[in-house]
Amino acid sequence: MPTGDTKLSRGDQYRFIIRSAGTRYATVAAGIVLGLPVIAYVSGSVTALFYVHIGLAAFWFGLDFFFRYIFAPAVKASDPETAASLLPHLSPRIMVAGESVTLGAIGSGIGLAQRLGYFSTPPVWLWGALGIAAVMIYIAFVPLHHYQTELLLELDSAAPDGERVETLNGKALRWLMGMTGLFLLIILMMVGMRGLLG
Repeated sequence: MPTGDTKLSRGDQYRFIIRSAGTRYATVAAGIVLGLPVIAYVSGSVTALFYVHIGLAAFWFGLDFFFRYIFAPAVKASDPETAASLLPHLSPRIMVAGESVTLGAIGSGIGLAQRLGYFSTPPVWLWGALGIAAVMIYIAFVPLHHYQTELLLELDSAAPDGERVETLNGKALRWLMGMTGLFLLIILMMVGMRGLLG
């Protein structure tokens, strides 16, 4: 498990990430992203839960796409000093938002499937979606979390190693690209659950 290489405990990692992102930002961002699905589910409104789920999923995909295909190439093309000054401020905020929205989108999807009665006679599409969701949670909270945290710790050190920063960033982006592919697969599963694939 990659997190075994990190010297900090998981709790210390999150304290470091929250401190780097800003406690107020982390509290508000995680509170909104995790609170909306809970409120929508408890309200009993399937429509509200549906739109919360779609909204969080769209935000998740957009965040992944932006980070992987827009932000990362721009950082790579910039000079090392720019990247070193920008990443410590932006990456922890993206981690807080990304990990929260992973749980929020998947949790609201499971809640929506339950509200729509899919668990009473689960179609193969539901099992496919749950399997993909489990892999996505693993990626978000194990390898992706590990490489992003190691990157932040390296940048926070007294003398950051530029080559190690580039290697860690490259590994994180490869996992992120895998998440984007899985996201498209889970959309296919949802379309199948709605009976739109014949």
